[in-house]
Order: sequence, then structure tokens, then C-alpha cells
Amino acid sequence: MTRQQFYGHLSAIDAAIDTVRGTAVDAPGDAGRMLRLRVSEEFWDADPADERAAAEELEAEREALDGVLSLRWGPPGALDLTPHLERSARGLPVWPPLAELSALTTTAHVWTVGECRVATGMGRAADFLPYELVAAVWPDRGEGPPLPRQGGHSSANAAARSRPYSSASVVGFQ
Repeated sequence: MTRQQFYGHLSAIDAAIDTVRGTAVDAPGDAGRMLRLRVSEEFWDADPADERAAAEELEAEREALDGVLSLRWGPPGALDLTPHLERSARGLPVWPPLAELSALTTTAHVWTVGECRVATGMGRAADFLPYELVAAVWPDRGEGPPLPRQGGHSSANAAARSRPYSSASVVGFQ
């Protein structure tokens, strides 16, 4: 990855934060933004070694991005996306940014940035499909699914996960 591509990732995240902050509370699409920062090729007839190399490259890129974001905003919380994927599989509603993230990966790193949440993830939706390095930005209005405390999970977060979204409170970073 070039320095220019890396700065492009940071620029895209900053622009998404500005957009989400500027969105009216009841405006359509106010659930946030999903950014596909980098997408690998598809792997229909690929050598398994090429697949592993692509996954390792994108994971290293995510780790570098997470490192810079951590310098800006402190260590992230680790968000288990498995419950959101399970809800989606059962046909239940899933908070929009987490629905897309959970389709790609089981864990996201999450930061609170003012009145926004920023998450990064890397994965793919199914075998043979491309790997994706993604970031999601959404407003933190005290609604939606519970989120982790900084640096890990809290017992309040685990208990709140079993409640419907409408009654769950967001567990903020400390």
C-alpha cells in the first residue's frame, strides 16, 4: 500500500465523520456510512496461496490503519458482530452499519469520535468473493445496539445484547 492510498483511507473516514455529523437527526440515510477502503480481486480460480496473501495484506493494512486511528482517538473497543449476524440470519432487524460489517467479519474495532462511532473491519462475505477492508461511521445518539467499553467487553454489554435494540442502551467508552 502506498502512502497516498493510506492517506486516502484517513481522508475518506474524516469526510464520512463530517457528513454524519452534518446529517439532520431525522434525515433519510442518517444511519451512517459504510466505506469500502480497499477490495481485493475475486478468487474463483485462484491459488489458495494467493488468497492467503491477499487476506494477510489487507489485515496488515487494517492493523496499520487501526494504529493511526488509535494514535488519534485512543485504543479501540473490540465489538463482537456475531449476534448481529445471527439476528440477520433469523430475519430480525439489524442496525444498518453493523449489518454490513457482520456480513464480512465477526469482529470490528470501534472508537467514539465526538458524537460519532467509527469502526474498522476486514473480511469477506463468502468463499471466492473478494476480501474487503472497510470502515463504518454512524451517529452515536444513545440508541441502537450496545457497544463495547474501550479495550474490551463489559458485563453490561453482554447482558444488553440479549435485549431488543429498542430497549438496549449504548455502553460508551470510559
